[in-house]
Amino acid sequence: MRPSHMREVGDATRGLAVTGVRARAFVAIGVVTIAVLWMTGCSSVPTDASVRPSAEQDPKLASVEFRLVSLGEVAWDGFTMPVVAHDGSAIAVQLDSVPDWATRLGTTDAPKRNAGIVTIHPIEPDGLGVPRSMGPDLLLGRSWIDGDGGGALVEEPQPGGARRLGVLSLADGTVQWLLEDGATNAGAWIACRNDRILMTWCRRAHGSRAWSVEQAAFERTRGAWVPCADGAGPAIAPVEGVEWSGPCLVDGVLTVIQVRDGVLRAMAFDASPARSEPAPLQGAVLSMRGTREMAWQCVSALGPTCTTGSTVLLYHPRFSRLAAWSPWSEAAPTLLPEGTTGMLGCGRHCLWSSGDRVWACLGPAPDPARRVLVAEGTWILLGAHGESALLARPRGRSLRIYRMTFAPPGSN
Repeated sequence: MRPSHMREVGDATRGLAVTGVRARAFVAIGVVTIAVLWMTGCSSVPTDASVRPSAEQDPKLASVEFRLVSLGEVAWDGFTMPVVAHDGSAIAVQLDSVPDWATRLGTTDAPKRNAGIVTIHPIEPDGLGVPRSMGPDLLLGRSWIDGDGGGALVEEPQPGGARRLGVLSLADGTVQWLLEDGATNAGAWIACRNDRILMTWCRRAHGSRAWSVEQAAFERTRGAWVPCADGAGPAIAPVEGVEWSGPCLVDGVLTVIQVRDGVLRAMAFDASPARSEPAPLQGAVLSMRGTREMAWQCVSALGPTCTTGSTVLLYHPRFSRLAAWSPWSEAAPTLLPEGTTGMLGCGRHCLWSSGDRVWACLGPAPDPARRVLVAEGTWILLGAHGESALLARPRGRSLRIYRMTFAPPGSN
């Protein structure tokens, strides 16, 4: 199942496909107008767009100022969520991939060969740098490792069903393998801690259908990542009939999607290193007709899924929108505005996509009463750093990459 914001589209006919535009979006007499303040090197101008705000909306509050710059276009498999560096300095894209769910999810001991090619593009101030590609059996993971030895997390399905995990280097395009133990290792998540990384992933032994959730710590020594004897918490042991997908670990809180007897749940555990085994915290039912493909969609369609140890973002399949869930609360996941398929915090602004539109507001979360329309069409929200966000516009089997930078409130 492909989420709506990941569908392939042809050349865009709507939206802000404008290079070097600084614009103010403001509310006036019930419409949102995108007005050009200045532009350089433009062959077109933004389209006008309108929505009807709430009657009590204050025009002074419902306004944002931003600059949208096109960085270039990259080839893409039309399916896999790209991964960006936390500081916005690079983007990793699945250039090509095998259209086979069993290979993608690691549920087969006979994966398809030539699984895929991954490309890393440096992002420079004025556009995309020279890319580096590696394949033909790489699948892009869900995380990015910062600093020295950094790059995109990748997976390599091997004959017989084994799958190893590694880091595709931004510096030289080579892969350092972190884990290759003959098992199927998939869905890894990386948390960076200075010169250490903590990896959480799902593991399936050869010939088994049961999955465990594992942790391992690595440190940077003599130009390579090496395992640490400490720093990792306990594993969730495999149980027949229970599948795990999309683990995420922040501040000792492990969140992961469970499929058991057809029921899809978000589960949370205290999995800090001090514990001998994970302690259950909370669970939330997402669907009574759950599958591993649906579990993959809940997290992998979003890129990084964790915001802090107290809040998790996930795609709620029952309501077809994002939801925020607190592992410490008994409350059900809080649904974001209808149709929301992506959300980023950009400094003091919030940016979110909803169907064929992108909205922004001042504040930490989507606020329909204060939202401002900043772009139309199908967009993928990739990542944010400070007041800037990276977005992508699908164009068939390619992505047009943009940087949107918000001006501080009250700057003018």
